[in-house]
Amino acid sequence: MNSINKINIKRIQKAYRTLLLGVFICLILASCNEEKFLETEPIDFYSPSNSYVTAADYDAAVARMYKEVRDGFFSSDSENEFPSAGMQATDLFHLHKNIGFSSDMSSVLFPTNSSMVYEALWRPAYQIIFDANAIIERANSEDNELKEEEKNLFTAEAKFFRGYFYKMLANLYGGVPIVLEETKSPIRDFTKAAREAVYQQAAADLKDASEVLGEIHEVADHRLNRLAALHVLSEVYISLGQWQDAIDAASAVIDDPNTALMTERFGSRKDEKFLIPQYDTDVYWDLFRQGNQNRSSGNNEAIWVLQFAWQVTGGGSTRDGGGGPELERTFAPRAWQAKIANNDGSSSTLVPNPNAYTAGRSSGFIRPTYYFFETLWQKSGYDQDIRNSDANIVRDFIVRNPDSDHNGKWIFKDNLPISMASLNDTTRNMYPWITKTSTPGKQPPEAFLENPIVEGGLSFSHVAFRDVYAIRLAETYLLRAEAYLGAGDEQMAANDINVVRSRAQAPAVDPADVDIDYLLDERARELYLEEFRLLTLTRLGMLVETTRKNNPHDGDTYHDHNNLWPIPFSEIEKNIEAELKQNPGY
Repeated sequence: MNSINKINIKRIQKAYRTLLLGVFICLILASCNEEKFLETEPIDFYSPSNSYVTAADYDAAVARMYKEVRDGFFSSDSENEFPSAGMQATDLFHLHKNIGFSSDMSSVLFPTNSSMVYEALWRPAYQIIFDANAIIERANSEDNELKEEEKNLFTAEAKFFRGYFYKMLANLYGGVPIVLEETKSPIRDFTKAAREAVYQQAAADLKDASEVLGEIHEVADHRLNRLAALHVLSEVYISLGQWQDAIDAASAVIDDPNTALMTERFGSRKDEKFLIPQYDTDVYWDLFRQGNQNRSSGNNEAIWVLQFAWQVTGGGSTRDGGGGPELERTFAPRAWQAKIANNDGSSSTLVPNPNAYTAGRSSGFIRPTYYFFETLWQKSGYDQDIRNSDANIVRDFIVRNPDSDHNGKWIFKDNLPISMASLNDTTRNMYPWITKTSTPGKQPPEAFLENPIVEGGLSFSHVAFRDVYAIRLAETYLLRAEAYLGAGDEQMAANDINVVRSRAQAPAVDPADVDIDYLLDERARELYLEEFRLLTLTRLGMLVETTRKNNPHDGDTYHDHNNLWPIPFSEIEKNIEAELKQNPGY
């Protein structure tokens, strides 16, 4: 090969290499995006990019919110969580035993040293709001496979939860940050919106939800419906002073042909007496028996029911297999440990073991007040009102223990020498038993002792073993009564209250006697152990006043500024790029 050919070949090779390099550079310049290049596509685990694609993905995300509401607000026995935190230290309930019955509430609520201030509502509420924002934003993007109807429905459910929790936050803390977008990176510049603005946001969300959610008779028992949104919307309108809007929203629920108060005996135990002793039962008792809460069981009073199941994965509280809210453990007296003196100076317990017919395997963490057990009913027809019947509030017990010299006698009717000396004696072991906490005699078979000394002996119980009302129609009547009262129409307010009282066989109230105090009393009589009393009182700005009046043991430790809870100090401390203002007085 001559030298000229060698030179030409080298030139060709050099040109070819130059061409390849140019093509490669062009491809890089045309296609390489550093951010895209660094992105990974997960294929074997869930991430935000692949968790919100199909309808099944969104259904699972919504189901998580239902679970968070049930487990975070209706299941725990902790003093720092709902339901305990939403009821204790009010006019109706003393402080939780783990806090201490003599604690200073102004210290309990001090923002720098109270986990309750953060854990009870702030953290779980904003967690659910975060989830709701993610669902709303992603459902309304193009990066999913949802049909238009599915987008609308999932968005409506998420907006219900967001509105529901902004309502609760405003009730308890007043003004709080409003977050309406999915949080994708740390934010340190939150500011508080005014309380009214928070209520306005809750109203907007709930109104949107009410226009899309299904009709109550068309959705599954566990699913939200249009009337649930309207019920909560009515309360929010009351907080905004929009009386007619509140009346209209509540009326849409009350006037729906598929809703009605239960006035006749119904359900799984309608023909039973309360077994030991033989107390007469009634329709109010029926409302809280196992299997009676859902519309599918014939209950037209149920608006929103949270679902529990015994020994089923995802069926609720994990204690002893789950199966229901821990109302028995928390609120029922620890009667099985009550001591009655024998003739020789020794003592025996009321029953030899925890017993299904003697408040179950209860722990007596929270004791209702004297105001609840006595004064409230003395103002309502003590012996007429079935909500105060022997089957619904048991005030005396029969000794059922062969080791007792008083076996077969009544503790109080027969004036037995029961120990009532220590704090535990009077605030944990013996006080009236609200049977709404339990399902007497219908605990799972595994809960009963194989060879009990007396009938009903239990090895465990703790929970109510039933579903739980989040919203019941009786409350809708009382909300509309409150709206009528706000509008200055005492007659219409009395009419609604008397619908509820008529079912309870209680004397009618005269319109002249209806004021906000009476309405609070009626809510207590109808909704005890259902409403979060704390949120009702803080919504009205009456927590301190009402608790001081009716539960001075706790109320006298409140300061005036405790009508609102403090913003958790940990949230203020982390918010370094803007001022998250503390509530006055803290």
